[in-house]
Amino acid sequence: MHGTLDQLRDRYPSKWLLIRLDGPDAEEGTVLAADKDPERVERELEKYSRLQLIHPEPLYLTYSLPEGEELPAFAL
Repeated sequence: MHGTLDQLRDRYPSKWLLIRLDGPDAEEGTVLAADKDPERVERELEKYSRLQLIHPEPLYLTYSLPEGEELPAFAL
């Protein structure tokens, strides 16, 4: 899915997101991975990081925190 960072966070509540940004300072991008397990998203990040050696693109890793929810302890 493509959209603004806020739209993507809203679309995937309580999940870790790996987003390929449209540019270095972009506020929009495409979700490459979304999962509740941070280790799965980390593996995807490693995979895409290796590909960046060939095709450099800015990546963004974030946690989608729904309104009224606290950040999980493992993310602190």
